[in-house]
Amino acid sequence: MRIPESTELADAILSGEAKFSHPAGREWDVPRICPLCERRMVVKLNPVGWEAMCSRHGLFRSEWLQR
Repeated sequence: MRIPESTELADAILSGEAKFSHPAGREWDVPRICPLCERRMVVKLNPVGWEAMCSRHGLFRSEWLQR
């Protein structure tokens, strides 16, 4: 899958304008829905975190939350 050039998702999350939502009781789970367009994201898990990609708004990596 081609990663879009957009950084809208990362910009919105890191600035605090948008926030990932989780189903009730699953706050520990990785985000699966884009907070900007509410489309399902492609999520890849790895041993140290995750990365989520929205086909319209770009990529977000869990490591960016810890900076």
